Amino acid sequence: MTNARDALAKRRENGDKAHSSLADQIREMQSQYQLAMPKGAEATQLVRDALTALRQIPKLAQCEPTTVLGGLMTCAQLGLRVGVLGHAWILPFWDWHSQGHKAQLVVGYQGYAELAYRSGKVQSIAARIVHANDQFDLYYDPAVIMRHRPTLDGPRGLPRLYYASAEMAGGGFALTEPMTLADMEAHRDRFAPRNRDKKITGPWVDHFDEMGRKTTVRRLAKLLPKSTELAIAIAADGGVRVDLSPTTEAAEVTQHPDVWDGESRPTSGPPAQDGTPAGGGWDDVTVAQPPKDEQ
Repeated sequence: MTNARDALAKRRENGDKAHSSLADQIREMQSQYQLAMPKGAEATQLVRDALTALRQIPKLAQCEPTTVLGGLMTCAQLGLRVGVLGHAWILPFWDWHSQGHKAQLVVGYQGYAELAYRSGKVQSIAARIVHANDQFDLYYDPAVIMRHRPTLDGPRGLPRLYYASAEMAGGGFALTEPMTLADMEAHRDRFAPRNRDKKITGPWVDHFDEMGRKTTVRRLAKLLPKSTELAIAIAADGGVRVDLSPTTEAAEVTQHPDVWDGESRPTSGPPAQDGTPAGGGWDDVTVAQPPKDEQ
């Protein structure tokens, strides 16, 4: 079978680039995506989701096509939905090195949860915020004992702690080290996108708590029972892929640019469960990409 990437290159050589839209290229990749997908998953759904994402984020059409197709290939291999269910998003950015637009894969809170549940080793996952008027106790003596009782009478107060937890299917419990509000603000200051005036912008401004939840879930993922898919998702999250082979492991071919300019997010709708914004663009944003283990 001819490699899809070679086919795209050949078509460009034939001068047909202008007549092959990104939407057409996604449709032409359907059989390759099907080869990559877990048993029982359908590439037709992935293609439909991708075409919807193109309508919601028009600037994706300006991206280097292989970066969009590559991000979708990783979604196919992981069996994640694009732009729905909070699984994952394909988002555009400006790459200063190539002087062009590229697309990155962003894995959502629910995407991590889906992969954890799929392993069969995790019974439940939660990412929670402790407010000033909540009752919260945590002991390490020697086993971890945690009690979090939200205040039901009156205002809960301002957020003061963020944590994520999981119950294992065979018994056992995993808990992230709670992050204080100051901890989360320091994390935001280190990794959040900034504009050309060096001011923080994007979802950390408008959806701080949701971004805090996603931060704790990423940390929790490293404490869960070993799962190949979960490890690949962590490695691929926030990265760029141009390899279109359905048999190549995503972690091996995903690159993480050091610095990029953020472009646009979906133009309407509420923020996603994991903090990925569905409204409001990120324009003229310079983003420093954190190390893979600290995103």
